[in-house]
Amino acid sequence: MRTAAVPAVEWLRQRLRGVRVRLTALATLLVAVTLALAGFLMLYVLHESLLTSADAATKARGTQIADVISAESLSGLDASLLLPARDIVVIQLIDDQGAVVAASPGHRADPLSPPVDVGTERTVDGATLGSDPTEYRATIRAVRTPAGVITVVVGTAEGPLDSVVITVATLFAVAFPILLLVLAATTYYFSGRTLRTVEDIRAQVAGITSSDLTRRVSEPATHDEINALARTMNEMLTRLQSARVQQLQFVGDASHELRSPLMTIVGILDLADRTGEPIDDETLRTLLLPEAHRLQTMIDDLLLLAKADERGVPLQISDVDVDDIVAAEALRLQRLRTVQVTADIQAMRVRGDRDKLTRVVRNLTDNAARHAHSRVDLAMSSEGSVGTIVISDDGPGIPAADRGRVFDRFVRLDVDRQRASGGSGLGLAITAEIVHAHSGTVEITEAPGGGARVCVSVPLDVDVDVDESD
Repeated sequence: MRTAAVPAVEWLRQRLRGVRVRLTALATLLVAVTLALAGFLMLYVLHESLLTSADAATKARGTQIADVISAESLSGLDASLLLPARDIVVIQLIDDQGAVVAASPGHRADPLSPPVDVGTERTVDGATLGSDPTEYRATIRAVRTPAGVITVVVGTAEGPLDSVVITVATLFAVAFPILLLVLAATTYYFSGRTLRTVEDIRAQVAGITSSDLTRRVSEPATHDEINALARTMNEMLTRLQSARVQQLQFVGDASHELRSPLMTIVGILDLADRTGEPIDDETLRTLLLPEAHRLQTMIDDLLLLAKADERGVPLQISDVDVDDIVAAEALRLQRLRTVQVTADIQAMRVRGDRDKLTRVVRNLTDNAARHAHSRVDLAMSSEGSVGTIVISDDGPGIPAADRGRVFDRFVRLDVDRQRASGGSGLGLAITAEIVHAHSGTVEITEAPGGGARVCVSVPLDVDVDVDESD
C-alpha cells in the first residue's frame, strides 16, 4: 500500500508543478486580489455615500427647524417638522438647561446630546439615548430664539446604515468565491486546450530521429504564439536537415579526397612488401613524399575548418602590413615564371593574424596562377576604413551561378578530379573563413578582360598614407 501511494504522491506533485496548474493559480490569485481590493473600495464608497446622504437629510431638517424657531420660537414650529422620515429617526429640541422641550414621538425622555453654544454646528457618531444601546449619527446646532437658546438635534440610526454595508459585504463574500471557482475552472480548461497543442508539438518533435529529419510538426492555423512556435520548430528542423545533408556530403567528399593519396601510399608500400624490394629514391621523391604532404595539408585544412565551425578561426592578433604580404606573393609568382605578374602595391595595415592573411593571399594567387592563360594582376586600394585586395587572372573565369558556391567545401569546378587539375577543394573555403574571422568580405566577379576577379575587403586598423610602389 505504501509503495502504491508513493507514485501517486509523486504524480500529484508533478501535476501541481505543471504550467497549467501554475497559470490557473496565478490567474486566480490575481483576480482574487483584484476582487478583494475592488470589494473593499466599493464597501468604503457605499458606506461613505450612505453617511453623506444621511448627513444631508439631518442637516436639512435641522436647518428648517432652526430657521422657524429662531424667528417664531417653539410656538411657530409645525408638528410635521418633528416627524421621522427617511434617514431621520430622532429629532430633539434641547434648552440651555439640557431639558428636551420638544421631540419626535417617543424621544422626549433623554437628550441625545448636551446643549451647545450658539453658532455651533457639528456631526457626532455613536450618540445614545440614556440606557438604550442604539447608536445614532446626529447633526447638532444651537440657535437663539425668543424663548432662549435652543439646541436642535436631528439624528439617524447607524444600525441600518451598517446593515446595508454588511449585507453587501455578505453578498460579496458569497459571490466572489463562486466567481473565483468559475474563473479557475475556465482558466484551467482553456489553458489545457492551449497547452495540448504544445504537447502535440513536443510529442511530434520527440518522435523525429536523426535518421529521418524530413518530418515536420503540424502548424495550427491560429496565427498566435503557438503557431510561431511550430513554425520555428519546422525552421529548426529544416536547418538540422540541411546541416545533416552537408555533414554527410562533407564526410563523403573528405573520404574521397583522402582516399586518393592513401591509395597511392598504400599501393607503393604494398608493392614493396610483396616484391621485397626497397622503395627507390625517385619513387619516394616523386610519389610518396608529395602524396604524404598532400595528405598532411588536407588534414590540417580539415582541422582548421572544424575549429572554425566550433568557435571560429583562431587568430594571433598583431599589426600586419598587408602590402608586405602582397608584395612577397607577387615576387614569388614572378620567380616561378609560369605567368606574367603585375602588382599595384599600396601601404595598408590591419589588426589581424599575419600567417592567416598570408594564407589568404597565397590561396588566391595560386588559384589565379593555376587557371590563368598568361597573366595575373594584383592590386590594392583603400577607401575610408576599408582596405581592398584584388587578384585577377585572364583564365576562363567562373560562371555567375557558381561564384557563390566555390567558397563551399570540396567544391571544384574542374572537369575531372585529378590532382593535376586542382587542389582538394578546401582552399577557397578556408579563405572565406579567415576573411570572415577578420570581419571582412570576399567576392568573385568577372575581370575586365575576362577571367576571374577576386576582391577581398578587410577593415583597416589605422589610416596610412597611400604610396605606390613596384
